[in-house]
Parts: sequence; structure tokens; C-alpha cells
Amino acid sequence: MARLLALFGVIVLVSLSGTSDWFAINAEGKYVEGLPREPAIIINYTVNNTEEEVDLEFKNYTPLRTYWRNREPVPVPMINYTAEELELLAAEEEIEEESFSLQDSREIMSYIFGAMILIQVFSLLIPNMKLYLPIFIWFLGIIGFVIIVPFGIISSFGFDGPTGGFSDETEETDFAHMSVETGFDLELSGMKFTIETLGFDLGLVPLDEHESVKQTPPQEGEDNFDSLIGFNAFLELEFSDGLKYWSYILVIFILLKIIDRIYSDKSIEGKINPQSKIIDSEE
Repeated sequence: MARLLALFGVIVLVSLSGTSDWFAINAEGKYVEGLPREPAIIINYTVNNTEEEVDLEFKNYTPLRTYWRNREPVPVPMINYTAEELELLAAEEEIEEESFSLQDSREIMSYIFGAMILIQVFSLLIPNMKLYLPIFIWFLGIIGFVIIVPFGIISSFGFDGPTGGFSDETEETDFAHMSVETGFDLELSGMKFTIETLGFDLGLVPLDEHESVKQTPPQEGEDNFDSLIGFNAFLELEFSDGLKYWSYILVIFILLKIIDRIYSDKSIEGKINPQSKIIDSEE
């Protein structure tokens, strides 16, 4: 009876873990150098097992829009590749296309959810089965919520490049002398990623002066120094109800272990007491 109730409880908690929000995400990217009034891009969204609900907001959009409109496309230098280099580039592009994504993490979590329910069904059919395997699958679920899903979110968001994935208006190759600093912080409530970039945007530099800027960074007061663009961003992932419900599954395992221990002790006591009664009757 206890294992049947445990199966019901696990099914309910696994279902809640899968259908509830997994993460609440708060992200902000701000231009801190080169643009007036420090325009910012603010993104808030939630992630669950099927979709993301996104809320996008701009602060001081006018200077940001002006910056994007004033940029000129940065020409890609023509390079003559050998056949081997072309094959290598094609392989690299294929690897990038097959890179880990949020959808991949969702599929992994669905396998873990299914495995948890199946192992509980087996435990009902095999009463003597130990709890090591269910606890192992539960631990895999914790890893999924803490590592696999966040990695999928970051990979899909594209938290890199000159604007940390907040904009596709610029590429890393559009900048000269670009420096990138990243950070990571893990807390009980979630995790936070940070990125700071600084470099000279060649899209703001006359085409005939690209090479000189690439060779020597302009100093303050010199021509093209106003092409220096600084961007700071953070991405906060806050654990939501999905992880909470998954954590409760361990409580069911602990209670089931206690109940099994109680019944085991009573069974041993029942085997000992009849023998003592036989001895008393013989006396």
C-alpha cells in the first residue's frame, strides 16, 4: 500500500515538475560607452517544458536606433582557402549547427521524467527493490535543472559576442581591439551570468581607415575614438516551481524508507515472539 501511494505521489510531482515553469529569467544589456543616455535592452521571460514567454523592453531607444542606423556594414575580407581549409570550415559550421540547445535539454528532461515514473512502477512490482536507483534518477533530475537546462538556455540565447546575444546587429568580427570579460555566480535562488565588452566598432569607421584602426587603437581626442563601444550585460536564471516539485520526490523516498524499516522491524519482532510463547508454554 505504501509503495502504491508512493507511485501516485511521484507521478503527481513529476507531472508538476514537467508542466510548471522551470526558470524565471531576467536579463539586461546596457551600452555604457559610446552612446548617449546609456540605452538598455531588458528581457524577462519564463522557460518550461514546451515554450518561452518573452517580455522585451528598451530604455532610451532613440540613441540605440540612431547607432544602428548610422552603422555601415563591415565588409568581410576575401580569403582564398585551400580545399582542406574549406572542409575544416564546413565541419566547424556543422558542429555549430548541431550545438546543444534549449530544445535538447527539454528532451533530456523528458527522458528523466519518464525514467522516474517507470522505476517507480518497477518498485511496485518488485517490493524488495532498493531505493538506490530511484534516488540516482532523482539526482540526475537535479543535475538537469541545475546544469543541463541552464546550459541549453545560455546556448540558445547566445550569451557571447559584442552584445552578449542581446542584438544581432553586430558581429564580433565588426570590432577591433575588442576585450571580453565574463563572470558567473551561483546562489541558492539561481545563477547569474555577466559579460562586459569594449571595442572599436568598424561600422562607425570610414572604410579606408579600417586597417589603421585595426593596427593601432585610436586614443581619446583622435579621429575614430568615438567608435569605441562598451556593453555590459547580465543574465539571471532564477529557479522556479519545477525544481521545487522535483525536490519533494526525495521526501517520498525518505518516508518510504522509514515505512519499510518499520514494517521490517515488526516482521522480525513477529518472528521472535512466537518462539518465546512456545518456550513459556513448555515451562
